[in-house]
Order: sequence, then C-alpha cells, then structure tokens
Amino acid sequence: MTGKFTKNKKQTKPPERSNRAAQILFSIFAIILILSMVLSLVSNF
Repeated sequence: MTGKFTKNKKQTKPPERSNRAAQILFSIFAIILILSMVLSLVSNF
C-alpha cells in the first residue's frame, strides 16, 4: 500500500510543472493579445 501511495505522489509532481508552464504560456499569450488591442486602439486615433 505504501509503495502505491509514493508512486501516486511522484506522479502528481510533473503535472504541476506542466500546469505552471501552461499558466506561463497563457499569461504571455494574454499579454500579447492585450498589447495588440491597445496598439490597434492607438493606431485608430
């Protein structure tokens, strides 16, 4: 039982790293999207 429990703990660590990488990529994408919106608004004036 304890061996299975430690395996489950080890398997939970990589998704946290991939989740953090996904959050970083999403934040970069959101910043680029917001900047493009701001630039399009500024160019219209």
